[in-house]
Amino acid sequence: MTALNYIYVFCGHEEASMRTLTKFYDDKNFKRGFSRSGFTIREALILETYGRTMQSLLDGTLAPESEAEIRFVEQIQHLPAETSEFAQCWLKYQNKINFKPRFHTLCGTQRSSDNSDDDDNGSADDDTE
Repeated sequence: MTALNYIYVFCGHEEASMRTLTKFYDDKNFKRGFSRSGFTIREALILETYGRTMQSLLDGTLAPESEAEIRFVEQIQHLPAETSEFAQCWLKYQNKINFKPRFHTLCGTQRSSDNSDDDDNGSADDDTE
């Protein structure tokens, strides 16, 4: 782990660094890649470059070393009002994999509600006998 690269990302006015391990891909949830799945180009680049590090920091398999890594872990755990770009990307990723949207169609077959009408009529006939 001594040969880890540090890549600098400009987050607002400050320069923050986070280690990069290997490229992060989530083929299970995003088969076409991050950039084609609702992420901006910058967010996709951050997830691909730092996603493995972010995942390891949150799993506890990697201890935070830089200020950006410490701040990232704190922001994900405590969710303050102002978060770094790392935390925003990771939270968007988590939101997309944990909450799948439901699609409703306007054109579809209507389910028949005749069964409920038959039950009401059937029970009325039983009462009259």
